[in-house]
Amino acid sequence: MDFVIRKGLDLKIAGEAADTMLENILSDTIYVCPGDFRWLQPRLLVNAGDSVQVGTPLFCDKQDERIVVVSPVVGIVKEIVRGEKRVVQYVAISRDVEAPTQVEMPFDEPSDGRAIRTLMLQYGLWPSLRQRPFAVIPNPDVHPKSVFVPCFDSNPLAPDYSILMRGQEDSFLRGLQIVQMAADGAPIHLCMKKGADNALFERANNVGKHYFSGPHPAGNVGTHIHHIDPIDKGDTVWFIQPQEVARIGRFFAEHILQFGKTAALTGPAVKSTGYFNTVYGADLSALLNDNLTQENVRVISGSVLSGRKCQELPLLGFHDQQMTVIAEGGKREFLGWLLPGLKKWSLSRTFLAWLTPKRTYELNTSLHGGRRAFMMTDVYDKVFPFDLMPLQLLKACEIKDIEQMEALGIYEVDSEDFALCELVCPSKKDCQRIVEEAAFELRIEN
Repeated sequence: MDFVIRKGLDLKIAGEAADTMLENILSDTIYVCPGDFRWLQPRLLVNAGDSVQVGTPLFCDKQDERIVVVSPVVGIVKEIVRGEKRVVQYVAISRDVEAPTQVEMPFDEPSDGRAIRTLMLQYGLWPSLRQRPFAVIPNPDVHPKSVFVPCFDSNPLAPDYSILMRGQEDSFLRGLQIVQMAADGAPIHLCMKKGADNALFERANNVGKHYFSGPHPAGNVGTHIHHIDPIDKGDTVWFIQPQEVARIGRFFAEHILQFGKTAALTGPAVKSTGYFNTVYGADLSALLNDNLTQENVRVISGSVLSGRKCQELPLLGFHDQQMTVIAEGGKREFLGWLLPGLKKWSLSRTFLAWLTPKRTYELNTSLHGGRRAFMMTDVYDKVFPFDLMPLQLLKACEIKDIEQMEALGIYEVDSEDFALCELVCPSKKDCQRIVEEAAFELRIEN
């Protein structure tokens, strides 16, 4: 089935990943962050000085201790760093540089979905899955009505999935079968970009195949769910990235547990862009050394629209597949918008750059305006491809009116679905934060 997304926006940023593999030396210290898993409340299972292997549980979720996050490497727990109110920031592991990053795990072949879920929980593969609503790790006892696998990403500078999946074709196809069994036979939907290289994904059997075209957010899983299998109150839908499907497939086909991934290094502040291999939690400082165009930059795990700012170290998030580096802004510009702006991007035709629609821009983090109350405008509707009222929903989220939020369709959306609204917002509202905080209140209420 074909879907054409007409409302949206493609932000043309310079620094797309080149089709080359960058040399990335795996860091000696690995940092596993509970913050990579939304709203997970960690209970530590290790102490500083403990030895860990690939697959050793590091912490579990206090709300469901079956859900564990495991070590991706062999080594020793170097330290456990806490923040305010003693919240665990990360578990630092001093890696054994001589040990492999994959290990063989003997287990009996599972015969049903329950056995598969048990093995995925035991070996730390369950956090690869997320659910809508709320984009959290799913409850193993709640079966979804469908499973979505987004096979492309329309975010700015998003990686090419045909490159990410090289060499993982058979594992991916096996993984689809395993995930479907874990979901007790729920239908799987592969969502592909129309006209792209979808040879691998089209080989899959017994799955729904859907093709999307149009501007971002055509590649967001929220857009796919809204058009194919909308969510209502009480519904649960799973979604998972193709690389995670391949990891699960290899585990069950070859009994090999590993947490490596391929990701893209992108952004206008990077000299040499490309793809690299790593494991989640690895320090990517070596990848950025002598590879930046300037000193004052912001490193983002994910895209510029919905990614997470890296604070002290450039760490790639568990679910992220790109690292973006852009210049820090905040400097006042002489005459500002009064200049012609031949090199300035704008949603409207404020600057003359609209005359060159194919141009890419070296954007920075400047807001270009001050924060203020919501303005009554239709600018959100131009970039929001859901059959919902985004401005009214945001207002309900800001005042935490749960009844109104439910009536306006809060279960169908998540924070990343409002990333473009935040980009074009004339009031400079933190739309994604507003939606996430409202969703947290809603989840507690339920």
